[in-house]
Amino acid sequence: MATLDIKNLHVYYGHIHALKGIDLHVEEGEIVTLIGSNGAGKTTTLRAISGLLRTPEDTSISHDGSELTQIRADQIVARGVVHVPEGRRVFSRMSVQENLTMGAYTRKNQQMVKDDLDYVLKLFPRLQERRAQKAGTLSGGEQQMLAIGRALMSSPKVLLLDEPSMGLAPVLVETIFDSIEQLNRTRGITILLVEQNAQMALQVANRAYVLETGRITMSGDAKAMLSDPKVIAAYLGL
Repeated sequence: MATLDIKNLHVYYGHIHALKGIDLHVEEGEIVTLIGSNGAGKTTTLRAISGLLRTPEDTSISHDGSELTQIRADQIVARGVVHVPEGRRVFSRMSVQENLTMGAYTRKNQQMVKDDLDYVLKLFPRLQERRAQKAGTLSGGEQQMLAIGRALMSSPKVLLLDEPSMGLAPVLVETIFDSIEQLNRTRGITILLVEQNAQMALQVANRAYVLETGRITMSGDAKAMLSDPKVIAAYLGL
């Protein structure tokens, strides 16, 4: 059974049919990437999974066999499916420490929360250095670290990452992707990654889906897609 299983996912924005019955699955322990051009529906897919968008009754989004479409977004987080949104969305007037604490709002075991905080600060040493600093004064890369760290404080089983490299300098892009691989390898976190940098995404992922105008048009082994002529022409800029 897939950790995350999406069947017949439709999303409408008024009269606009944004997602047209897509199916995808993510097995436990995998990194799966969803690539496609701007406007293809990648962010919409993640927002639907995390409960931020309503879906028709015949859509199924399940996690470990439990249906998510009929529960609230905060309950989805409590089930272990956690979304790191596009554009970071940190609480700019709150400190780094306060942002991280907000990530653990659904949790009761304070010792486990403390252990996870220690882990996040070791994973991202810059956050340790800036614990008392207002999040809005951080650089873009530091804010992305904070957004991922805040999500980790929710103790995710599945992490939905939306454009984690957007707007970052190349050296910071490598840092973020190294962190993604480490989370998957050492913590066993399953990851669904939406990423405009298709080459980096395909290099770290196990499998990939290509989304075009609301439909899945290709899926398969991520490394194989790196040499697929269609993917190269459309997404790798080679």
